[in-house]
Amino acid sequence: MDKPVCLIDSTSDGKLCVQESAVQILQKIEQPVVVVSVVGLYRTGKSYLMNRLAGKQTGFALGSTIQSKTKGIWMWCVPHPTKKETTLVLLDTEGLGDVDKGDSKHDTKIFSLAVLLSSTIVLNSRGTIDNRAIEEMQYVTELTEYIKIKSPDEVVDDSEFVKFFPSFIWAVRDFTLQRKINGKDATDDEYLEFALKLKLGNSVQVMNYNLPRECIRKYFPSRKCFTFPFPTNPDNVSYLETLDPAEISKPFLEVTDCFSRFIFDHSQVKNLKDGHKVTGRVWVILRKHMWKPSLVGLCHVWRML
Repeated sequence: MDKPVCLIDSTSDGKLCVQESAVQILQKIEQPVVVVSVVGLYRTGKSYLMNRLAGKQTGFALGSTIQSKTKGIWMWCVPHPTKKETTLVLLDTEGLGDVDKGDSKHDTKIFSLAVLLSSTIVLNSRGTIDNRAIEEMQYVTELTEYIKIKSPDEVVDDSEFVKFFPSFIWAVRDFTLQRKINGKDATDDEYLEFALKLKLGNSVQVMNYNLPRECIRKYFPSRKCFTFPFPTNPDNVSYLETLDPAEISKPFLEVTDCFSRFIFDHSQVKNLKDGHKVTGRVWVILRKHMWKPSLVGLCHVWRML
């Protein structure tokens, strides 16, 4: 593919629909697939990272206004740069929390599809890993609770979710703070674990504080963090795809390169629970099973994975 195509479209009334042209592309892929998706609030620069993973300056649409540019889920299939006879499937998802959309259920669907289809999921946020950013991971709780509700005749062990949940990367953009914990320098990963540290106590406030952190710790035991400095002058941030590399800060490019290498080296081929490697054709079957109103199909995918 020389450019991304829409896999799942989001209509003006919030409905999601699969694009058959994208399905036809996937059905021709007989190689194992590594699926990497990016999720996060709209207008936080998700598409730029996916373009870099594709080895391109442009591709996934980057917007320069306050409106969300990506709608639904867009797909780009490229040869994996480090794994022979493997296809890298990149998924750029619609931004969460779009004020024009105003539908949390729609956001949950987008997030859930990304989680269940991916080998690695990248959460893209801006500024810091603060309590608000962590609370936005409520979609994990909603997804697991939904599967439990829709499986009334089964005893669902939380540990089962871990087997098919993707590895997790938190990409913090425009990070300007000093990474220090108790006066000592900290790595990106130590910063993430510090942000996910639980509080002691049984009060409602403590339980509400701990819940999203417990979800991330439990369902994403394989997790990584990258903090990205400002890429360029703030006035030019919205035009990254057109900037000359000399206009982008060297520290930002260095972190971007480390981020890309980590994904290439550590993101695994998507597997079924029996160890069978997923190809493009198999991935289409998974997508068809989960594609049912109100996410009922997610339960079917969970049983297959």
